[in-house]
This record gives sequence, C-alpha cells and structure tokens, in this order.
Amino acid sequence: MSPHENLPPARPRRRPVPQPVPAPPPVPEKPDYEVGYGKPPVHTRFQKGQSGNPKGRKKGSKNLNTLVLELLDERIAVNTPEGRRYVSRVEVLLRKLMELAGKGNARAIDQMLRHYANAQASPSTGSGVTEAEAAQDVTDADLASLALLRDILLGDVAAGEAGAS
Repeated sequence: MSPHENLPPARPRRRPVPQPVPAPPPVPEKPDYEVGYGKPPVHTRFQKGQSGNPKGRKKGSKNLNTLVLELLDERIAVNTPEGRRYVSRVEVLLRKLMELAGKGNARAIDQMLRHYANAQASPSTGSGVTEAEAAQDVTDADLASLALLRDILLGDVAAGEAGAS
C-alpha cells in the first residue's frame, strides 16, 4: 500500500490569463506641434481645473509670516497709571527690551541700538526729518556719549571707570 492512496485526487493548477490592456484612444495632435523640452505631449499635460499639487496648501490658509505679523500687530490691554491702554504686542516687547536695556543688560542695549539705527536709516519712518537736519541735531556731547557707550559694550572701558572720565 502506498502512502498516497488516502489523499484526494490532485487538481490541475490553473493560472489566470492576463487580459490585454486597451490602448488609450488617440489624442488628435496638431501636425506642426513639436514635442520636446518644455513642450510635453498634449495628453500628458495638467487638465484644466485640476491642481498639480492636490495635497498642497489650502486656499485661505496662512503662512508663517502672515501669522507672525497678525500676532504681533494684535492689540492687547495693558494697565498703566493713567488707566487701561490698548497697545500692539510689538510695542509691549519693545518696552520690555527698553526696560532691560535700562537695567544694563548688554544684549538688550545692543538690540535697542540696532533697532534705533535701522529706524533712523529707514526712509519709511515718515518723520519728515531729512538726513541733514538729523545730522545737525547730534551734538558733540551726543557723539562722546555714544563713543563711551561703544567702549563699554566692547569691554574697552569698565562700567565703573566710565563715570570718572
């Protein structure tokens, strides 16, 4: 007795026959249209009304710059001795930076001086002061004070020595 007598009869293996894929219908092209670099075939171009980046940024969504500008331009309530005032967040941040600079924070002083220089150099300040008028407003005492402040920030003069000169 053979060991294969108790097994059911084997079925023949049948593989599925692949169906031929129908060719796309011919797209009528102009006979004078030359396909090449920057000139794709007409049938492969983006269809009208269909985005080339369907998962891209949605219409109306805001990018980072827009969000930052909106957030910093937003007006918030601030309690002052005169009462409650509404000021922009940028003003609050600049006031805090000025407060730190007034307490002697070297980094805050440097940032405030940079902001001040940029504001003076910007033509959109709208102050109506020309460069010649601004140059006349700077006195010798102002120049000496700025030179002393520069020396203190660069570490050439100690803060205690600054008052002695």
